This record gives sequence, C-alpha cells and structure tokens, in this order.
Amino acid sequence: MVKEKDIRAEIVYAGKRLKEEGLITSTDGNISIRFNNHIFITPSGYAKGEVSEDDIVKINLDAKKTENFTPKPSMEFFMHQSIYKRRPDIEAIIHTHAPFSTSFAVKGIIPDYSLLLESELLPGAAVVGEFKPGSMELAREAGKISGNHDIMLLKKHGIIVLGKEMKKVLESTERFEFLCKINIYSRLL
Repeated sequence: MVKEKDIRAEIVYAGKRLKEEGLITSTDGNISIRFNNHIFITPSGYAKGEVSEDDIVKINLDAKKTENFTPKPSMEFFMHQSIYKRRPDIEAIIHTHAPFSTSFAVKGIIPDYSLLLESELLPGAAVVGEFKPGSMELAREAGKISGNHDIMLLKKHGIIVLGKEMKKVLESTERFEFLCKINIYSRLL
C-alpha cells in the first residue's frame, strides 16, 4: 500500500538526483506525483535538490486556487494539473531547465532521435509555444499537447517529461538530456 510519506520521499529523491546530474539549478523546475485525487508538488522558491518531505505541497487535483498554502506550491501547479487532467494514465511529471535540452527548447526544435540507438527508449517529443512561466496559457497548451506527447520542449523555457512512474520519468529526463548533448556535440565534429 502506497503511503503519502513514500510519495513525498520519491519527490525528494528525484530533486536530489536531478541536482546531482546538473539537470536543475537554483530554485528552477518542479516535480510532482499524482496520487488518488491529489497532486504532491515541490514548493515555489525552494531549491529542488534540498527540499524535505515536509516541504512537499499536497493539493486537490481540482483546486482552483493555490494562495492559501504554506509553503506555496510551484507556480507551475496549474500546468501539472492540466496535464494530469488530460492524461489520467500519467502519475509523475518533471519540469527542468536542463542545459542541453533547454538549448533545443530555446530554438524550438526537436533533437535528432536517429543519432542514438538508445533513443528508441524515449517517448516522442513536441514543442510548446512561447508562454510566460506559470501562466494559464502555458498550462492550457501543455495540457493540450500532452495528449499525444510525453516530452515537451517549452519554447525559451525548459522541458516537461511525464510518465506512469517517477523512476521512468527520471530515466527519460536524463536520457533526453543526453540525446540533446550528443546532438550538439556531434554538430561540432
């Protein structure tokens, strides 16, 4: 039986792993898990590699407001909510500003999957247009595009990776970053 403590611990572990791998910096990015009718999400303004289980914010999946929470949930809560509502099969989301994948997001282009055989393990990716971080426009568009894609490059912003379990989402986040790195390095040769 899954316990809330386990969910919180999974998010804390993901934050530490992303920090160790250089996929998040400062207070950027956010991590969430859906469980039953709730979203457990990293808090706004906290370094994701340093959050504790007590810092993770639990919010009802149908919440309309986030102002009354301490700590405040990520400003991208509504983006996570929109994706979860569109995709009932998804239980974990990671949003990072990882340097190589964000370079592709800045340009609004998908890396060449054919450069690495291991890319067959990655889900397909799509580009989401340029929207202000935390905006309802971004939330709506990410929710819409998530209907067909488990990786989304947010133009001039970062990436979102989603999946059925946090372990797979972490693996896809790392693998996609590596694919982007190989794309950039191979162009230099």
